[in-house]
This record gives sequence, structure tokens and C-alpha cells, in this order.
Amino acid sequence: MKYLIIIAFLFILFSLGQALFYMVKGKGKSQNTVKFLTVRIIASVLLFMLLLLAMKMGWVVPHGTKMIPG
Repeated sequence: MKYLIIIAFLFILFSLGQALFYMVKGKGKSQNTVKFLTVRIIASVLLFMLLLLAMKMGWVVPHGTKMIPG
């Protein structure tokens, strides 16, 4: 599960980089920018829903930092 989350996060970063590339290359007039930003948003929402499902099913156990009193 951990590797799936990492791969999905890397895909999101790749899509964001592609959108930046087409935005700079096409001076913001390219449809590819919109396409890759849309893919990034959909992938981000799916990753968030996957994380919520994984926590609910017990596949991923969230842990926080322990506060040391004093």
C-alpha cells in the first residue's frame, strides 16, 4: 500500500510538471496545460479518497508526533 501511495504522489508531481512545461512553452495558451492540471486534480482527489479508505479498512495506520510534556 505504501508503494502505491508513493507512485500516485509521484504521478501527481509529474502531471504538475507537465502542466508547468506546457504553460511556459505555450505561453499559457495551450490546451495541454488545462488537460494536465485536470489530471492532477483528479489524481489528487482519488489519492485522498484512497487514503481515507485505507485508514478506514486498517491498511494504513495514521500516527502523529508524540508531544513531550514539560
